[in-house]
Amino acid sequence: MLRKLVLSALLLGSAPALLAQGTKKPKLMVGIMVDQMRADYLPRYLDQMGNDGFKRLLREGFQCRNTHYNYIPTVTGPGHSSVYTGTTPRYHGIVGNSWYDRRLRRDIYCTDDTTVQLVGTTTRSMGVSARNQVSTTLGDEMKMVSNGRSKVIALSLKDRASALPAGHMADGAFWFDINTGDFVSSTYYMPTLPKWVADFNAQKKADYYRQQTWTPLRGPEAYLNSVADSNAYEKIFKGKTAATFPYELGKLAPQNPPAYEAVNVSPFGDNLLTDLALAALANTDLGRDDVPDLLAISYSSPDAVGHTFGPLSKEENDLYLRLDLEIARLLQALDKTVGKGNYTIFLTADHGASEVPKYLAQHHAPSGAQHHATLNQGAAAYLTQQLGPGQWIEAERNNMYYLNRPLIASRKLELARVQDLLADYLRDQDGIAQVNTTAQLLTSSTGAFLEKKLQNGLYYKRFGDVRFELEPGWTWELGVGATHGSGYLYDSHVPLLWFGAGIAPGISYEPHSITDIAPTAAMLVESKLPSACTGQPIVEVLSSKSNKKYR
Repeated sequence: MLRKLVLSALLLGSAPALLAQGTKKPKLMVGIMVDQMRADYLPRYLDQMGNDGFKRLLREGFQCRNTHYNYIPTVTGPGHSSVYTGTTPRYHGIVGNSWYDRRLRRDIYCTDDTTVQLVGTTTRSMGVSARNQVSTTLGDEMKMVSNGRSKVIALSLKDRASALPAGHMADGAFWFDINTGDFVSSTYYMPTLPKWVADFNAQKKADYYRQQTWTPLRGPEAYLNSVADSNAYEKIFKGKTAATFPYELGKLAPQNPPAYEAVNVSPFGDNLLTDLALAALANTDLGRDDVPDLLAISYSSPDAVGHTFGPLSKEENDLYLRLDLEIARLLQALDKTVGKGNYTIFLTADHGASEVPKYLAQHHAPSGAQHHATLNQGAAAYLTQQLGPGQWIEAERNNMYYLNRPLIASRKLELARVQDLLADYLRDQDGIAQVNTTAQLLTSSTGAFLEKKLQNGLYYKRFGDVRFELEPGWTWELGVGATHGSGYLYDSHVPLLWFGAGIAPGISYEPHSITDIAPTAAMLVESKLPSACTGQPIVEVLSSKSNKKYR
């Protein structure tokens, strides 16, 4: 451990010299995020995959097998922000996909920006940007170090999975308008869509994919690690009587709005995003000179499919077999446009996923369900009983209660006392594993498993007064489809693969945090670290001396 700390310090202090001796600086850094890809999916499906996608990444690259998110909540917005800032919500400020704003007394979505407008669509009035993210990103620092010559582009079906990785200085962030089938952006980045994106939209590829039929890619032997196609653990599309193959998107799309939702909840969303990534490589000058660029790609359909069908479904299995083909297609395009040995890839996920609650319950595994309405009504009634009439709770978001601080002050009560009362009530409720007041999280130094993750998720200006976590396996309803958001390992353990320039083949079982990705990538491109970075560069990735061959 001491050797690793010393080597980390040396890397931080003299990265350019060390890298110049032993590695090749990439012309293009490619970050690939797979939304809701749990760490066990890769070994579970690997035998049925081809040789040119995930297997190539493993064969020629470096795998970190023990990589985790070190905060709560494990959801998309914070996940993408943490990977590209190299820090936790406590310092980058994205505490959820949305949160309650005490000053405005309403919810704020993580990429909301009233000062800008959308580009390429009129279906949403609120602008989108990374303004709510209070740390710089890997791409921001690459832009500053190169005096603006590095190019940064981010692509996803979700706006938050594009804008947050893109950061504040990107040349472009593009995401899918699920109502129109076009990729759009924001005046935060540009006044109008670039020609290559407008030309891509004109091809109407989303319309093409919306007419496809989703059938299994392989024979029955490829799905032995999945439950039967017909089961009780999946959501059913309107227009079908069971969640079973085939899925005729042309028939289902009109019955399941928004207009292009069926594309999103299928492998064809991944096809569409790869198409856009290939268009970006072909029509921009990414990776064409010696100044490193960044291309951030986030595949969102795995999350939609996971929420709909669950981790054990045949649909989830098939999606990853098809995603393998998309990774192969992307690698082939990178080889052709940027050149083998001229680019570096990291591939990871923004969070994992639980098993389907209904499946756990029927198989006698630890599980259960709380209910927002029941818990909130009980909490409000308890505070009224203890303190007298009044709306003591303003909101509950992300397992956080926001107390009515003006009311508390007007009654001349101590905020800490009201927080403690609410915490005591919650600790007595079924399915509640951990309860902390904000005051406790700000001062505690116990280092307890969940408490530490709650502390790392605490950005004070956007945080509630009392934060709680459910028991393992518990969710908000005993329903179908997967969910995520907890601090438990099924939600925190994700894959992390490195491939390309500067990467020697190998594998590591050492524990790593997701916040270690940005500083490692920064070392490889010889960039400054993001402004709030708390992660450490991954020594095994940067130094081949400790590598062991992947088998």
